[in-house]
Parts: sequence; C-alpha cells; structure tokens
Amino acid sequence: MRQKVVWFVLGVLVGSLFVVSAYPTGGNVQYVTPAVQRIPGSNYTTLLLYTPNGLPLNVKEVQKAVQEFVLKSAPNAKWHVYAVPELPKGTVITGYGIKVTKDGRAEMLIIATREGVPILTDKIQDELLGWSKKAPKFPPAVIPKEKIGVPRGWEVKTVDSSGNVRVYTGESEPYWKPLGEITIRVNDPPYGNIYALASVYGLEDDNDPNLEYFLVAPPKNAPEEGRYEIDPGYGLREVEGNTNYKDYVTESAKIIHDWNMDSSLNPKLKIADPILHKNGHTTVQVTFGYPVPAVTFTSTIPNYEMLPAVDRSTQIATWLLKFDTDSSDAKYSFGTNVASEGYVSQSVLHNGQWHAIVNVKFQATFIQAGDILGWWGDHTTWEGVTFYVKVS
Repeated sequence: MRQKVVWFVLGVLVGSLFVVSAYPTGGNVQYVTPAVQRIPGSNYTTLLLYTPNGLPLNVKEVQKAVQEFVLKSAPNAKWHVYAVPELPKGTVITGYGIKVTKDGRAEMLIIATREGVPILTDKIQDELLGWSKKAPKFPPAVIPKEKIGVPRGWEVKTVDSSGNVRVYTGESEPYWKPLGEITIRVNDPPYGNIYALASVYGLEDDNDPNLEYFLVAPPKNAPEEGRYEIDPGYGLREVEGNTNYKDYVTESAKIIHDWNMDSSLNPKLKIADPILHKNGHTTVQVTFGYPVPAVTFTSTIPNYEMLPAVDRSTQIATWLLKFDTDSSDAKYSFGTNVASEGYVSQSVLHNGQWHAIVNVKFQATFIQAGDILGWWGDHTTWEGVTFYVKVS
C-alpha cells in the first residue's frame, strides 16, 4: 500500500538549494530528499520542485511552498497569482516550476505521470532547469482607444438597495492584464499524453467598483497561441517509435472551465467561446474579451464535432469533443483552443486573502484497436489546475 507522505521544510540553504525531507505518517519511516531550488533572475525569480530519488511530489505541500514563494518574490505587487494542479487518483506530480515577475505575474510548468511509471528524474530536472532560463514574456497590455466612465468634470451618485451611496468621477481606460500562465502535461503510457497551455487575465481600470472580471484564454505570446493538446498512443508509437505506448486513439475529450470555486465571491460565468456547434474537421476564428479584445485565436473542431454547453446555474462552461476513431485527428496529435470570462465580488476579493477564481480541467478518452470484434479497452486521462488570486 502506498503510504501518505508529509513534507517538512528544513530550511537548509546551500547556494540556492533548499533541502526538503518527507516522512510517512504511518508504517515504516522512509526518508526522501526532494529538492526545492530557488533561482534569481534579472526581472523574475524561479522556484523548481523535483524529486531526485523518484518519489512524487505532494500537492498540498507544493501549494504551500508556491504560495509563500509568490508573496516573497513580489512583495509590492497589487496582484499575486499561482495555480495548483488537480489530478486523478493514480496520477502523480513529478515536477513543478514557477517564475514570478516583480509585478506579481506568474508562469508555471507542471509535469505529471501515471503512478507506477518509472520517473526519469534527471530528464525532469533538466527540463525544469532549461525552462527556468527562459524569462517569462507576458504580452503588453492592450489599451483601448476610447475611455469609459464619467466625463471629465462630472460626477455620478448611485444608491443601492441598502441605501449606500457611491460617487463616481473621472474616466478610465480598461484593459486586460495577463496575470498568470500555466503549462501542464500528463504522460499516461500506454494510452497517450495530454497537455494544456492557458492564461488567466484580469480587467484593469474598468470603472466598476463592485465587480472584478477575469478570463481564461490562450496566452498571446505562446507558440500556436496555447492549446489543449492530445497525443494518443497510436501516433506516439507509429511516428516517434515510442514502445511505451500502444495503438490507442482518441475517442472523445472534454474541456471544462468552472468559475464556481468560491461561493463567498458570488462568482458568475459571463461568456464562453466558441459556442457554435460545428461538425467535421474545421477551424473557427475567435476574438474574445470585453470591453476590449484580449485575444484572437483559432479553435479547431475535430472530426466528428465539438459540442459546447454553458450552464449558468453552476457557472460552468464545457466543450465536448467527439472523434472519428479512423480519422487523423484521433490517431495523431490534435489541439484546440477555447476561452471563457467570469466575474466576482470586488469587495470580497480585496479582503487580503487568497481566493480560488477558476478551475480548468482537460480530459481525453482513448480506445484501443481490437480484433475482429472492433474497438475495446477505453481509458480516460485528465488533468486540472485551479488559479488562485490575492489582491494586496
């Protein structure tokens, strides 16, 4: 039986290397020394977590370490953001990296694999170290051409149902500010791999004293604008010759944006895109973000179809992808993009605490070619991340 592991940070500093020890809570005590490495950069600081001895990382302890690191790396920032992974039972984290800029923006990389699969610790460490050397490149803010709000020299008073009076003056130029970018990959041999690259944006200078707006969309500076990607075992085996994978193809996939993470924020899903039902392999151009366009991206519809659904009772947007198992989309790498926008209570968000804003989940179901009886042996792989925000 796999033992539960609790980590204790010993606070031993050797250059930029911290030593962390893990102690099982039951049974025979086993000692591990996963490394937590802090690397300062010119305009950003990086934190890497990996396990040289092949034991996986503990999600709760990763979250604690990352949360503290974010606050210490950008003490004067207004916005702080990070993401914590969510994985199914039997899937474990093998590496986590985060870069934080001086203004609090964060870029994250999460690597996970199926439990029991040998963890190539040197390869994971090399990947994290290589990733750490590339400075985060967030796109510049998109400033609109027209201002909104109360014209110069005027003021407007509002009274809510409780009799509270608010006075608004001046004009503002609302714009979408990139706050955090996440890359997460789950390797799940022999079935296939899934990969997601997405960004969370916050709306600045919106002249709304009651609400804060966010959106989840592709990063503007990312290769291919970010994507939700599926790499089935069939293609990995046939094209790359990777014998760790078998002839599994993609049967279906699902992308979920859940905005109902913290009821105290009174969260609401505002809009999702693409929302049109499309059939067959095709592409749709999407320009997304109000009141100013934040991103323009391409959403690819697989052969068979994409079925979108927006449930405003639960504040969840879902895109169901169905594949023709004989198509290239099902046999080889396939990627697409989606986006959604939500808003929360500004007064609650600004209470100085961490708040979960949105959860992004991506899953794929693989199916294996059988004998004359047809397809058999289906398996579902999924990954998720929750974005947390704190306003100082």
